[in-house]
Amino acid sequence: MEFRKIQFTGRSSYIISLPKKWVLENELKQGDTVPLIINPDGSITILPRKPRGSGEKMAISISKEFSPDMAVRLAISAYIQGYDTLEIKFQEEMPFYKVKLRKTLQSLPGVEIILDEPQRIIAKSLLNESEVNLSDILTRIRSILMSMIGDLQLLIQDPKNEEVLRDIYDLENELDRFYFLVIRTVSRLLTQRTVTEESGIIRRSFDMIGILFIVRNIERIGDHITRIAENPEKLDFEKLGRLFVEVLDRIEDRDLKKIDRLMLELKREIRGIDSKESTAKESYRRILEYLENIGETIINMAIGQ
Repeated sequence: MEFRKIQFTGRSSYIISLPKKWVLENELKQGDTVPLIINPDGSITILPRKPRGSGEKMAISISKEFSPDMAVRLAISAYIQGYDTLEIKFQEEMPFYKVKLRKTLQSLPGVEIILDEPQRIIAKSLLNESEVNLSDILTRIRSILMSMIGDLQLLIQDPKNEEVLRDIYDLENELDRFYFLVIRTVSRLLTQRTVTEESGIIRRSFDMIGILFIVRNIERIGDHITRIAENPEKLDFEKLGRLFVEVLDRIEDRDLKKIDRLMLELKREIRGIDSKESTAKESYRRILEYLENIGETIINMAIGQ
């Protein structure tokens, strides 16, 4: 760590010198402009150059050496890394691959296919990145999961209701879409080398890791709700919904006393479930364990904020 004196120049300006080695390594010179970020903890980050924009293009070449699933994973990877334009080229006509990729691209938030040729697809993200923040996404994710829990309660009353079951599948797919959007948003923040965003949820770099872990656990909760829906059983879904909401409320307030109470309650609930009795109970227990994971992550985020 280096220490440098603050100097006063002119009538109203304070200056601090930059290390010569850092300037030369980043090929900077006198008169260049560098980005400066004021972080919420009061620190300042100086970047050597303008951060990579999210509008860059990614080109992917697909052959039958890849499985269709790998082709899909490559497309999703480009999306979550923040590329706005994705060009997929097929080395030959591959209709089955195209069907899977087209369906995947259409499921990603803000993505539109602007060109669809026999051996090429071009998709573009039309998201206004400046209007996307993690608080809004988490609010939507919470709403989706609560709707899934509500559908479970309806299935208990009418286990053969195919319409409700289809709604759970649709909501689970929507949950996946927003999971990818969270990763993309965090990736954008990391690319910009900033530790804050408009929602205020990200207060330091560690919080980005925390949000990713939280949303991953929520995505897994969605998978287990779907599993319960396929083997419905009367369980305390009302309590599950309450615990989910109370745990997620702690992401913003990071109230350690409330988190402590919730963690103890979750532990009692987990101990009281015999997961060997049925598939539904096993998934119910796993959901509570995922909530416990989220609680532990929030504790980590609360320390040192």
